[in-house]
Amino acid sequence: MRPADLSEAAELLADAFVEDTNLASFVPARGRRARLRRFFAVTGEVEMLTHGVAEVAVADDGAHERLLAVAWWHPPQEPGGPASRAWSWRELPSAVAVFGVRRLVAVARSRVASERARPATEHWHLAYLASRPEPAARGAATALLEHRLAQADAQGVGSHLESSSQGTVGFYERRGWRVTGPVGGPGGRRTTAMWRPAGGAKQ
Repeated sequence: MRPADLSEAAELLADAFVEDTNLASFVPARGRRARLRRFFAVTGEVEMLTHGVAEVAVADDGAHERLLAVAWWHPPQEPGGPASRAWSWRELPSAVAVFGVRRLVAVARSRVASERARPATEHWHLAYLASRPEPAARGAATALLEHRLAQADAQGVGSHLESSSQGTVGFYERRGWRVTGPVGGPGGRRTTAMWRPAGGAKQ
């Protein structure tokens, strides 16, 4: 992903996560889509373009390019690396604007729970995967996923994610992930931790 793609990527991710996701549950309903666009724009700039691996699938209709799908990953790293750090001075004002002051403690608790659910072994972490709703775009998201998993397999490294929707668990299971357990969050929130060893889990 190029810096010039960030605005469109943030919009695509906001549209994908605005309803029925763990992330959306922390964001006030009023102006939620705009708040999420800001969240992804700042996260993309401060974290993914600097410390992560941000990949996009692009459709070129001859007149202009259009993003079809986005995949944001944290690469293998030591515990306590950029993916687990506290909010930076650049991110904190955005977090206040996105979540509101009263929700910041809950968001911080959720981040801690997610960090504890991550395996201690070296791994790729899938932070966000999203696509536009048309069928071709969903295929593009799958292609992005399989591209990175092929890299992980070649490295002999596993992959971890948290699914906030039961509807996506089967999608990931078909690609070699297996459920490792629930991740409890504040206010009864719950996500599903999943692990994919190098080469994929055996059926």
